[in-house]
Amino acid sequence: MNDWYNLQPPETAWLVDGLILADGHTAICGKPKAGKSTFVRNLIASVIKGRPFLGRSVDIPEGTGKVLYIHLDRKDQPWRIAKELKQLGMAKEDSSRIIMRIAEELPWDSFETRLEWLEKEVSETQPTVVIIDLLWQFVDAKNNNDYKAVLDGINRLQDALVEAKYKGALIVTLHGRKATNPDDPADDILGSTGQRGSFSTNIFLTRHRKEGVYTILSDQTVRDEEHGEIDETIITRSPDGTLTLGRKFQELAAEEKAIRNETDLTRLLSFISANPDCEMERIIAELTMSKKTILALLRQTNEVTTTGKGIKGDPFKYFIKPLDGDPQQATAAFARQWA
Repeated sequence: MNDWYNLQPPETAWLVDGLILADGHTAICGKPKAGKSTFVRNLIASVIKGRPFLGRSVDIPEGTGKVLYIHLDRKDQPWRIAKELKQLGMAKEDSSRIIMRIAEELPWDSFETRLEWLEKEVSETQPTVVIIDLLWQFVDAKNNNDYKAVLDGINRLQDALVEAKYKGALIVTLHGRKATNPDDPADDILGSTGQRGSFSTNIFLTRHRKEGVYTILSDQTVRDEEHGEIDETIITRSPDGTLTLGRKFQELAAEEKAIRNETDLTRLLSFISANPDCEMERIIAELTMSKKTILALLRQTNEVTTTGKGIKGDPFKYFIKPLDGDPQQATAAFARQWA
């Protein structure tokens, strides 16, 4: 390429404003039951109807979007897909613009024949968006943990779309691994990290069972100044099935931590008030808290005092701090307050 110096970046075209490129490749990653299929079907409905997705504009005029939906998750029956799409507002007149292909309709003798099949489908249907759910049901790689094999498989898929002169968005779903890395969610993709580098946008969906919420986080090569990447954010689902972004998950986590902290502090003070002269070993055993947690809670309050030197033979003993006079009297008064 001799004229590389004169190359100019094109204007960024978005399918979903600031999140999914109109001509880019996007991976949706999550463990089973993390919401990948629900996410994909919401996106399909937004493309077909030309309506916002996650509160962001979808830059397709209503009535012009078309989706080639290659659904390969065999446990998810086609009638369930139809039911969910209808719930999302898909009418009979919309159905011709959602071209759904299931596993039984694909050739399985070789990856090469599937690529040829894909080129033919794309050329004939001219979709706005191609969705493959799940990627590794379609793409062959000798070892999904082999970086080179993974890149080769994904590159062959992407090259096939180029060969078909496809100009739209490719969206695939990937499974997440069992272990998680809170410092880098991209490590949660099951298999080689080569997958991460093959897609311009990686979207991570997580189900937090303990908190009872689902979240989304994005890792993007191309970002716009208004939105940037999505920090881990709660996704809510309305009665009609549409998804919206809620508050930051970190806010919920901080709020729940504060509630747990307040509850633990109340338990600690109540225990000391009911058991004046108690020692650390007993507090640990009775409240099933670690010493580190107990000491952190004690640093937050000025209501507790101690006797003893904190050494062998003369351990610390804990009381409610007296306003004046005997600590045991103050502890008894505190116990009456909490009764």
